[in-house]
Amino acid sequence: MLNLSELENVHADIESVHEVVQCLKARIDGIYIGINILKNREGNYFYELSHYYRGADNAGPIVAMENRYNSLEEAAKGALQAATLCYRSTDEGGSWLRNDSFLQ
Repeated sequence: MLNLSELENVHADIESVHEVVQCLKARIDGIYIGINILKNREGNYFYELSHYYRGADNAGPIVAMENRYNSLEEAAKGALQAATLCYRSTDEGGSWLRNDSFLQ
């Protein structure tokens, strides 16, 4: 296991280091969504999504959603809930937008 606190101290300009502990791929209505589950130095898990859904009424993505979990499984469920929160299969004109900060 990596010592993330030690890695953060390699250089004064490093603000944080997170370990990618799981990569998932979900298919939602024909679109593949990448999910990275990460762990911080405190041992909390969180997720990053490759895409966010923007509804035709410009709903989403919700940025203020909770994104800190105690387990890997909770973080994976949270990621799937976040990915589908604004998605509606009957939404004419909605689209999946790429998250440019997502690392592959």
